[in-house]
Amino acid sequence: MGLKLFVMKYAKQIQAMSPKYDVIYEVKKDDPIVFEDSDNVKLSMAIIADTHLPNRESAEVNLKNTFIDIENSKEKFDAFLIAGDIADYGTDNEYKRFFRVLDNQTVIPNMFVTMGNHDARLFYKKNKKIMVKKTAEYLKDNTGKIYYSYDLKGYTFVVLCTEKRVLEKAYISKEQIDFLDRELARGTKDGKPVFVMCHQPFAFTHGLPEVWKTGDMGEQNDDVRAVMEKYSNVFFINGHLHGGIYKKVAETLSEEKGVHSISIPGYRKPNNFGIQDCGVGYYCEVYDDRVVFTARKFISGEYIKGDYTRLEYKIK
Repeated sequence: MGLKLFVMKYAKQIQAMSPKYDVIYEVKKDDPIVFEDSDNVKLSMAIIADTHLPNRESAEVNLKNTFIDIENSKEKFDAFLIAGDIADYGTDNEYKRFFRVLDNQTVIPNMFVTMGNHDARLFYKKNKKIMVKKTAEYLKDNTGKIYYSYDLKGYTFVVLCTEKRVLEKAYISKEQIDFLDRELARGTKDGKPVFVMCHQPFAFTHGLPEVWKTGDMGEQNDDVRAVMEKYSNVFFINGHLHGGIYKKVAETLSEEKGVHSISIPGYRKPNNFGIQDCGVGYYCEVYDDRVVFTARKFISGEYIKGDYTRLEYKIK
């Protein structure tokens, strides 16, 4: 895509966006996070997506609420995942606000971050350097690549990311696909689940293309999905769609293998379908025999009632 066409398309998107969303939420303390079986949890994580953090104090405060909510609970979390679109326009001030929250929190020891299209579309090279640097700080990962894997408490995380500037979709190189293949083979060999994160979801999942004609992973979509479906007990975590919590929030990619896709709602602004609340993500409990995702309104410290707010998967 030529630069002129790229800028024209992006300008139209900016004009369509809500100019501000400055509500500041307070975190409740009377509805804390409670795991289903705290004594037997093997791994736990909090997951959000699409913070679209602008250079506004309100957005920074509301992001901090996630960690305040977790701190108010007696449960211990091992990891925090943000499935892309960290910033709204990808500017330095937006990144400073976002990473200030992550750097100053003390309740979750491991941070997994990846870029979304909003992070990559204008300042890809600059923001890639920031993301690689922060990954090295958080996980002691010094590969220098925007995609990476990390083992935590015996479980493997694989983080995928676009390797080029994009407007909406991703570009995943053959090298990255081969890396995914190797890491899935290694991580699943003992029957444990592996967690893969990328901002963009697969085509024809989570309501695509009806909910968004160009909202899928892109050119390498089929190749990435084919690799993922070779292995058992793979959980694909993505964002991008701002779909809310409704019947399309979860997709089973392979029933036989136990490969599942979870589309995390957008954090900063209200979502498009079902339970549309902003500030919602999922937390995940991993047990010997099952993986459970539970919706949580981290921004205000409360549970949400309704369909698809609890997702349970048996380990194959």
